[in-house]
Amino acid sequence: MSAASIALLFAAGGVLVLVGMWFAWRARGRRDAAAAATSPAPGGETIARFPRAAYVSTTAEGAPLERIALPGLRYKGYADVTVRRDGVTIEVTGERPVHIGAARVLGTDETGMRIGKAVERGGLSLLLWRADDSHGTSEAGDDSRILESSFRFTDAAEQRRFAAAIEQILTPAACGAGDRDTHGTTQEDA
Repeated sequence: MSAASIALLFAAGGVLVLVGMWFAWRARGRRDAAAAATSPAPGGETIARFPRAAYVSTTAEGAPLERIALPGLRYKGYADVTVRRDGVTIEVTGERPVHIGAARVLGTDETGMRIGKAVERGGLSLLLWRADDSHGTSEAGDDSRILESSFRFTDAAEQRRFAAAIEQILTPAACGAGDRDTHGTTQEDA
């Protein structure tokens, strides 16, 4: 075999891998689109705003290394996070804004690792929320899929301010959901 044929063979293999990755990412996007935040447009009183928070990823509860490809939350980047009385709005740079209604917000937590980022223990803030999976596409076949969106704030004071703002919008139903501790240690931190 000549060097040119070997180069062509490797190039063809590389193109096949890239095409396969593209199809897999599109399939993941279609799978996760049903869980997208479809709450009404935000309009409530602003409790706190966090400009240029580093958005890391959204993962399913208990699967910190599996990114959920939700429209508006697919890619990491800087985000403006606004906590309002009616929910949380996340605007990742270059993506469409995502509004999560207050009734779907379950609380906050802290961790040191998520897909795409590993930092000191408790260095990432998690927003815990219930997916809008009313089409029954979650693995359990119900609408109870819990997601964790992770953020890296500038300092620990911002993390505490974020947790306090989220606590102000929690509904009684969310507080009792699974009797979860909204400020505990996650499995990967234990």
